[in-house]
Amino acid sequence: MNIILAARIKVTKISQYKIRVNYFANFAMRNYEKIISIIKDNNFDRGGFHGSGVVGLKPFVDNKVPDEFKLLYTQQELKKFTQLRGTPRDIEERMKVKISDHYLKLVQRSEHLKNLIKARSEETEDLSGDLDPSNQNRYSPIPGLLHKYEMVLLYTSGTCSSHCRYCYRLDLFTKKTGKQLAKINEVKDYIVNYNRKVKACQGTDPESGKPIYFIKEALLSGGDPMALSNKRLARFMFGLAEAGITTLRIGTKELAFFPARFDDNFFDMLDLFNKTYPHVRVVFVVHFTHPAEFLEMDNEQNYLPSNLNSFTFDWMKETLNPVLKLKKRAHFISLENQTPIIWKVNDDSATLNMMQKELYNKGIGNHYFFQCRNIQGKKEFALPLEETWKIFSLSQKGLSGIEKHARFVMSTEQGKIEVISVTDGKIIFRIHRDPYDIRPEENIIICKSNPNAFWITDYKGHIIYDPSSILQS
Repeated sequence: MNIILAARIKVTKISQYKIRVNYFANFAMRNYEKIISIIKDNNFDRGGFHGSGVVGLKPFVDNKVPDEFKLLYTQQELKKFTQLRGTPRDIEERMKVKISDHYLKLVQRSEHLKNLIKARSEETEDLSGDLDPSNQNRYSPIPGLLHKYEMVLLYTSGTCSSHCRYCYRLDLFTKKTGKQLAKINEVKDYIVNYNRKVKACQGTDPESGKPIYFIKEALLSGGDPMALSNKRLARFMFGLAEAGITTLRIGTKELAFFPARFDDNFFDMLDLFNKTYPHVRVVFVVHFTHPAEFLEMDNEQNYLPSNLNSFTFDWMKETLNPVLKLKKRAHFISLENQTPIIWKVNDDSATLNMMQKELYNKGIGNHYFFQCRNIQGKKEFALPLEETWKIFSLSQKGLSGIEKHARFVMSTEQGKIEVISVTDGKIIFRIHRDPYDIRPEENIIICKSNPNAFWITDYKGHIIYDPSSILQS
């Protein structure tokens, strides 16, 4: 009897605990603003003038940057920028210059990183390309929200700690296409109403007859969500969890641009979010482009071997520490890396191979490598598609099966298209993700090789096999 009674008491305690947790969760869903009010924010000083590193070309032109950063531009380059100001070739009309103090220090030891953030007058010599890459506005049912696949993407921030010159969101920064930032209450209503529709029609669109899917996943993007304060970021996270999201992605390059952002207050916010919504998984989609963004180097710019083994290298402590703190929360957090392959930045297979090994060793998955999008000014950043594919393919040599998870893809208007192979004068594509529910037997596209092609549309006159009609659309 005592054993049975003890068991009953234990079950009762567990049930009461579940009731308390469920009550707290339900209370939080109705009152998450009260919970957010206890979150602490820091006023981050990213270094430089006004706490933002160096913003714009003017501080360089006016000679008002710290001496160690004056080497970034020559006087001839600055004179050229001044001459182009106010003309159709104005560099900052295309993309505002912004560099964090942390990254300014990194670029002094790496020409590759310098090419990632350094403005060049060549950017505006050829402005052919899309103002709204991949026609994203086509998939925007409400301001600040993209709903293209079975998930949604939110524009949460209009800036980053630094600005990559190859960024395909340059129109969000320049506001030339009317894109706006998302408002969480509008997004919540959209998700809830859309999921009601899916349930009511049992997963089949009544107009097209094609499957439609519940929205269970959301990606916070921008700009960089980590440029937001903890409270502003938490409002998006808590609001999406309340709307029913079970996987929450945060797309960020802050681990490279300003790793100090991952402070104790931020981790306290993450822990509070997990306690409130333990069913929601958080995926940090990080953006390391080159090993020099996280590895220690000597004065000759050689990476320093690790003391732990002969196969890995030492990481910079300011970057490694937040990675380890994120990995300590593996019960609800995971990390995946994705990056485009960019001319003069990371267009080297050995460099990409090392990066994938190092990231995997620290628990960061290798998700996507991208072809540089068809942005305005792309010819200063993009390599021909078949050349990029070769760099990617060679970077996979020597990787183990668990290290070799990355795909080489293009994010096109018609979906994510993976480049499978270039062989025997042909290039083979696979439609990896599409918003049109293409049948499995229609997802392979074969075209004649075109060494001058930068994008999928450059193959329209070279089609051999395309049952999906993607290239004709």
